[in-house]
Amino acid sequence: MTYRETVTVLDPIGLHARPAGQIVKLVRDSGLDVHLANESGEVVSALSALRMMAMKVKTGQTIEVLIEDADSNVAERLVAQIKEFLKG
Repeated sequence: MTYRETVTVLDPIGLHARPAGQIVKLVRDSGLDVHLANESGEVVSALSALRMMAMKVKTGQTIEVLIEDADSNVAERLVAQIKEFLKG
C-alpha cells in the first residue's frame, strides 16, 4: 500500500540542491521506497537530488510524497521531516 501526502514547497528558492540533498540522505537512511510527484504528474525517486531539482518545483507549488509499504507512523514522521526541509 502506498502512503501519499501533499507537501507545499515554502522555500523562497523552491526545491533546490540543499533540500534535495537533505531528502536524499533522509530517504537513504530510512531504507524506504520514496518517490516525489510534481503538479504535472512527473514522478521521480527521492534518492536522486538531480531528478528532484529537474522537476523545477517553485515556491508555493506542491509535491506529492509517495512512500511504498511503510507503517503510517513512520511515513508521517518522514513527511514531517521533508516539510521542514522545504520551508527554507
